[in-house]
Amino acid sequence: MATPTADPTIESAREQALDMITQVQEAGLRLAGAVAESWTSVLRGVPGLVPGAADAPAGATGAGLPTAAGLPRSAAEAVDRFYDTGVQVLEAQRSAVHHVLGATAPALLRPLTVVTPPAARR
Repeated sequence: MATPTADPTIESAREQALDMITQVQEAGLRLAGAVAESWTSVLRGVPGLVPGAADAPAGATGAGLPTAAGLPRSAAEAVDRFYDTGVQVLEAQRSAVHHVLGATAPALLRPLTVVTPPAARR
């Protein structure tokens, strides 16, 4: 029995999609590198913040200069803090909606009274 071959049109579309994804990823990496370089030059001007502090013990750098308190010491820590904050915001929003539902539930559960306007009674 012959082995089915892939449709050349589908295979070509697949290859084009993979090429496009690769190009987008490479462009994203170039953009991330450019942003990192820009931020590094900006952060060098922040008093008390010394680039490369992630390699030094907490509160000091190899040169004995203090690091900026409260700032993430690595990109991974910055990402974790960002998403942790997002989770906290979502939890606060969920809690607020539950409170609103709890406050309005008694009114929503009562049967509605249909009121006929005076003009419709004639």
